[in-house]
Order: sequence, then structure tokens, then C-alpha cells
Amino acid sequence: MVFSLPNMQKWLENKWTNCLNFEHTIFINENVIEFLLQQNNFSIIDKKYFGEHSIFIRAKLDNHLIKMPLNLNYDANKKLFLEMEDYYFNTIKQINARIQNSKKEIYLFGAHLFSQYLLYKGLKSEKIKNILDNNPNKQGKRLYGTNYIVQSPKILQNSNNIMVILCAGAYNDEIAKDIQENINSTIEILKF
Repeated sequence: MVFSLPNMQKWLENKWTNCLNFEHTIFINENVIEFLLQQNNFSIIDKKYFGEHSIFIRAKLDNHLIKMPLNLNYDANKKLFLEMEDYYFNTIKQINARIQNSKKEIYLFGAHLFSQYLLYKGLKSEKIKNILDNNPNKQGKRLYGTNYIVQSPKILQNSNNIMVILCAGAYNDEIAKDIQENINSTIEILKF
């Protein structure tokens, strides 16, 4: 059997907002996967990591497997979750102060939980002009839970005095590079 899953442990350690949400409702790290496989008589042959984003696992049926107890690391993971909450509480306060005094047009990147999380946690929406996303299937549609109609980042091509707030986890560098190299090199990207 071959399958992949998000590297949720790394996502939590990196404080990425997409760690637990409506798409990933259960925190499944490598300890849990190994336990579930063992309970169903599978052993892991090998694992490959796609950066800190995903884990690809190859497993085989193994009827002679010695089963091990589940190690949840509850206290350590709870501490990481609480640290993530504190991080976003403080970061959003800093962003709000920065955009409150900014004379730039403010955009928020990501027509998905990345933006929804920030807005739900207190990001000041009145300063945000629009939500941007590269996905044409999202453009022209409303971001669920908001009044924003999603637009392509290409609307910024000939604009000056722009700031884009970017909080897209593993995709941050790729998105920032695309905006600065292919859309508008003068855009200030506030990345976290």
C-alpha cells in the first residue's frame, strides 16, 4: 500500500494555520499512522518526505508484526497548539497595528482557510481591499464567511503602493516569489 498525508507534526511545529481545520479534522502524525498500520498488520517499508509538507509512505502486510503501544505525546503537542494560538494572537495584533498606520492598499492572499483563520482571529478587515488567489475557479466568487469577492493577483500588475498579507504555510515562498517575479516587484509582502 502506498499513500501520502500532510506532515501535520511539522505543520504544527511551524504554526501553519492549515494544520487542523475543516479539511484536516484529526491530528494524525507519524506515531498515529504507525500505530494504525500496526493495528491492521501493516509495517512501513519506507517513507519519503516532500519538504515539510507531506509524507509518502509505503507499507506492506506483515502478519508477524510486533505491535507497539500508541505514543500520542499529548502534553508536548498540546503545548505546541497553545504556542500557535499565542503566536497568532500576537502576530495579528502586530499586523493590525502595521496596517492601521499604513497608507498602502492592503490585500490578503488566499481564498481559503489561510485568510478565514486570520479574519476570524481578529485581523482588521476594514483595511483589506480584497482577497487574492491564483485559482481561477475561486476568482469572481465570494470567500465563504466574508463579503470579499476573490480576485486574481494579476490585478496588482500596474499598481503601486501595495501590501499583500501572506500566511499560506508551506506555500508562502512559492506565492511570494510568483507575485514579485511575475506580477509586480514593487509589492511589499508581509509574510508570516
